[in-house]
Amino acid sequence: MKLKIYKIIFAILLIAVIVVIGLIAVKYGKNYLNDQETQKIVETFSRSLENETKENVTMNGYKVIGIVKIPKIELEYPILDIDTYNPEETKEPMKISIVKYWGGQVNEYGNLSIAGHNNYDGTMFGKTKHLQIGDIVELTDLTGTTIQYQIYDRFITDPNDVTILATNDNTIRETTLITCTNGNRERLILKAKETK
Repeated sequence: MKLKIYKIIFAILLIAVIVVIGLIAVKYGKNYLNDQETQKIVETFSRSLENETKENVTMNGYKVIGIVKIPKIELEYPILDIDTYNPEETKEPMKISIVKYWGGQVNEYGNLSIAGHNNYDGTMFGKTKHLQIGDIVELTDLTGTTIQYQIYDRFITDPNDVTILATNDNTIRETTLITCTNGNRERLILKAKETK
């Protein structure tokens, strides 16, 4: 009788493990396919900058307003303009790419805050935890201009901390990278200024 109970428990555990592995494979598979799509959008955006017409590029209905590239962690994503600063409304576009969270346009003076998910598989802003002060972030805007920004501050804060969005000096170009950390209970913030 005990042997039969152990077999049933083993079978249930085996099924649970298979289901969990299947769910993980689906999640990472979706992230992989999404990364393939974002690379196509980056290429399309780059080609559009070469054309004199400079056509608008969109991804799933969201306008692409620039490209963020971080060579150290081999990151390159389109920046989506979501026309809202409501965290509830950023959930869908953040599933597919990096989004403009707050500020002016890419490479304008002031602080442009961009946000992305901290995916466990390293996609989106999943590798930004490896960045340090001094590392370079490159932003390409709609005119095709690429400006390098150097990280000068790195810290963790509360998700409700809006002081990170403030523009302290409108005479410099600055960008703030935002991603979740610690099980989505905190935010990893990387602040970078234009290099001269």
